[in-house]
Amino acid sequence: MVDPGDGIIYLKRGLNIAALFTDKKQLFNFNPDIPELEVIDLEKLNVDHRIKMEKEGPLGTGDPRNILISTDGKIFFTSFVDVREFNAQLDSLKTYTIPKEKFEGLDADEALGADFHVSADGKFLFVPYGPEDFQKAKNGLAIIDLGTMDLKKVPLDLFERSNEYVRTWIENGNLQSQTRETLNYYQLKEKLIISSHNFNEAVLYDLTTDSLTHKVFKSKLTPNAKKVSERTTGNSFEEMLEIGEEAQKQVEFGNFLYDDKSEKVFRFTTDLDRMIGDSATFKNVITIFDSDLNQLHEEVVNFNRPNFSFFKDGKLYSYVNIEDELGFAVFTFDF
Repeated sequence: MVDPGDGIIYLKRGLNIAALFTDKKQLFNFNPDIPELEVIDLEKLNVDHRIKMEKEGPLGTGDPRNILISTDGKIFFTSFVDVREFNAQLDSLKTYTIPKEKFEGLDADEALGADFHVSADGKFLFVPYGPEDFQKAKNGLAIIDLGTMDLKKVPLDLFERSNEYVRTWIENGNLQSQTRETLNYYQLKEKLIISSHNFNEAVLYDLTTDSLTHKVFKSKLTPNAKKVSERTTGNSFEEMLEIGEEAQKQVEFGNFLYDDKSEKVFRFTTDLDRMIGDSATFKNVITIFDSDLNQLHEEVVNFNRPNFSFFKDGKLYSYVNIEDELGFAVFTFDF
């Protein structure tokens, strides 16, 4: 448990707007309702102090979806429309407005998505690009140099393949809603690991050599890909729920996590174990790779796939909400 001190720790969104310092001694958790940054000491497991912020104005955070602390200590707030870069003292702000359309380097019929990810060094922005029509799959990943705003395109078929799993609700011939397929991004030193929760594989993009490596893994414990549902379109809200419930029974591949102590990469996967009446029970599998993503080991484990999590001192810290209090489950592995 983390001691909140005189206040409470913001957990309305879990730790979805939180960022780890590179030394892993502190965690920034952003409360957009106030707004405020909660600085959590991971050594003492308490709230060290709180930093008042502004939503608007010359030092405004805007409406961030996530934050990142770069290797040189800058704090980045990313939203659907811009990226805001604060210095380490939070007294200087630079805003990058990202135009979705007419961005130099894109084709006339292409646009940027709204899923922004800042590189670990704070120099680049990763964002999907593709057709302006949101119902069509993206073409690949755009890499934007935040210093020059130059754009480089990295074509990826993972977007097109993932688009088969999109579920839509169409009623009276009109689109009411549809699910959204996104990819996972995890930077390991100078390589960006790009993966989909649908497939047992990954693409490694080397930021220094501009090269791609496609890694396809084989599991003996789970399927290697989700099945494309026979029904992906519902004609009512109830049908959409039914289709979604069936989709949730399929294998789910998590993001990758690097342990700098063992120099190994970990990934957690869930898959349907069995049905007991109308209730589904799931098994949880951990897969271990070396730093080049060569698969070393897989094993069923008796705990759920972690949410917000990170490795510190060779141990996995996984966020848990304990009666609206912040806690971490801590795991050690002897594989």
